[in-house]
Amino acid sequence: MNAATYRINGKPDVFDYEEVPDPLMGENHVLIKVEAISIEGGDLSKRRSQPPTDPRHILGFAAAGEIIKTGIKTNRFKIGQKVVTFDFEGSHATLRAAPESTTFMIPDGLNVQTAIASFISVGTAALAIHISQVEKGDRVLVTGATGGVGNAVLQLLANKGMEVYVGGRNPDTLEKLYGYGAKGTILIGARPIHEQVKDMLDNRGVDAFIDVVGGNILLDGMKAVKAGGKVVMISGNANTSDYIDPMYIISQRLHLIGCLLGTVMHEPWVREIIEKSLLSVADGTVRVPVDKVFPLSEVKKAHERAEQKGRLGRVLMVP
Repeated sequence: MNAATYRINGKPDVFDYEEVPDPLMGENHVLIKVEAISIEGGDLSKRRSQPPTDPRHILGFAAAGEIIKTGIKTNRFKIGQKVVTFDFEGSHATLRAAPESTTFMIPDGLNVQTAIASFISVGTAALAIHISQVEKGDRVLVTGATGGVGNAVLQLLANKGMEVYVGGRNPDTLEKLYGYGAKGTILIGARPIHEQVKDMLDNRGVDAFIDVVGGNILLDGMKAVKAGGKVVMISGNANTSDYIDPMYIISQRLHLIGCLLGTVMHEPWVREIIEKSLLSVADGTVRVPVDKVFPLSEVKKAHERAEQKGRLGRVLMVP
């Protein structure tokens, strides 16, 4: 098979596109012929900061395609079915072996590219909303709303009757989010986020904050949450200067909730959330913007594009 490999961590130019051995299958795995790959935020973070585990490491969480082989202990899927798959490595290739427990059928009416663009983004968004326990009429702040996860959070919240205030860095792209259900927009970098939010809400805070960015954006956005409110952290991005003050959390009685889809995807209740999220895309309830599609052989250009701020939607690759 062909794959995008890298030998050291760093910028997108660390990639090579080369022929490598086919992936090894476990008895609980499915093997797919890859038709579409979504570049996830975690892919970018791993490539930048985590040294590869072998000399020709294949990056990547999410890939979709057709099953061409099943392990001897699999029972959910058959050869010829179209699926989306997740694992912590191996998506940036023309073949992908993935656990059956983190593989999902693509619903009828949903094409492969839209399915993989929505798989992690809408699934993560649905999980974050589920564990946040926000209710109709709540005011919710969402950062990173021009990206795949944040945009899905916006749409799902708006569809449930919440007031959604979204943050982003590109004024033109932010303006487009009104078409996805935003009640108000916050231009990150213009003024502190919490000041902009409280100006919109007559000095009141939001009921919940769902953060997809991390770092100082998380710290700033937390100050926009009312006392006793909730903060859902999807991104783990941080640096040594990003310090959450425990006394602020205690004094404001904030509820901090972590959300990481990949570690719980195999659990039955989470599988149900993901299956429903894919159906919501198939029936048009949630729209999934795709920014740009690159050939896998142009992986360097694809990752460069994925790192650009202000995009609307996922960057995909196709073999």
